[in-house]
Amino acid sequence: MTSLLAPLLLAATAVIQALGRYEYHQNGITVVGQMLFPIFFAVLAAFLARRGDRGSFGTVHLGLLVIGAVLFVLTLVGWNGTVPQLYPSVWIYYAAFALLAVQAALRIAGTPRRRREDAPSEGPSPRG
Repeated sequence: MTSLLAPLLLAATAVIQALGRYEYHQNGITVVGQMLFPIFFAVLAAFLARRGDRGSFGTVHLGLLVIGAVLFVLTLVGWNGTVPQLYPSVWIYYAAFALLAVQAALRIAGTPRRRREDAPSEGPSPRG
């Protein structure tokens, strides 16, 4: 469950921050790009979490989950207007996006490699 929760929290944080920044951009393509790439990295990390080794980089993923939860809570605090500097915040958006990229990179590094079938056979070679 923790393997799916961290990228979802980070993607939700980035998307909420991107939607809040739309008021200042007024550029739909920028906001779509700011929402598309976090969603893409979150789906990639969640997909690779199912295929990868269970114990690879477990401590780092747990740390990313905690940081993702903190960023999400900071976004909600800013969204409610308690601390207006936290929403919309460029720093929170890019922190969530960078952590999503790290999460996806660790999931790629944690996937097992495919076995090669290039091992020499014991029979005669077809060329010879």
